[in-house]
Amino acid sequence: MPLTEDEMKTLRLILREELQSEVRPLRLEMIKRFDEIATQIDGFYERVEKRDQEYLSIREQIRRLEANH
Repeated sequence: MPLTEDEMKTLRLILREELQSEVRPLRLEMIKRFDEIATQIDGFYERVEKRDQEYLSIREQIRRLEANH
């Protein structure tokens, strides 16, 4: 026996809600992990920037020492 139009609409609605309830936790987990990775990348770039500044500072100190000799 084929489904009526109303039954099809109801079935679609139920399936949509079921799918959303399954996908929502996965989506939230992906967002959480993306935020964690973004934070790690930010920390990496901050460390690189700090090392670059240290390198430039040391290079400037060496240049001054060489200029004084």
